[in-house]
Amino acid sequence: MNNEAKEEKTGALSIAAKVTGLSGLLLAMILLTVVLVVVFTVLNKNWDIYNTPEFVISTSLIILSLSGVVCGAIDLKRIKAGKSSEKGRVFDIVGIASGSIGLAIRFIAMPPIVLTLILKI
Repeated sequence: MNNEAKEEKTGALSIAAKVTGLSGLLLAMILLTVVLVVVFTVLNKNWDIYNTPEFVISTSLIILSLSGVVCGAIDLKRIKAGKSSEKGRVFDIVGIASGSIGLAIRFIAMPPIVLTLILKI
C-alpha cells in the first residue's frame, strides 16, 4: 500500500484567475501611462478616441479584469463545495483583488481623461 498522500495540484481556474487579474492590473498601469502622455501631448489636435491605443488597452483591461474576478469567484465557490483543491484559494483571492483594482483604476481614471480629450480643456 502507498502511504504517501496524493499531492494536490492548483486548479486551472485558480491559475486563470491569478493570471487574468494581474494582467488586467498591469494593463491599468499601462493605460494610465499612455493616457497621461496623450493628454499632455495631443490636446491641440483633432483626436479620434476610438482609434487610440488607450481604447484598445481599456477594452482589454475590462475583459481581463472581469475574467480574473469571475474565475476567482467561481473557483472559490467550487473550493467551498469541495469540488476544487484548497491549494488554489490564494490564487483566487489574488485574481479577484487585482481584477477589482484594475477595474477601479479604469473606471475612476478614464472618465476625466476622456472628457479632457473631448472638450480639449
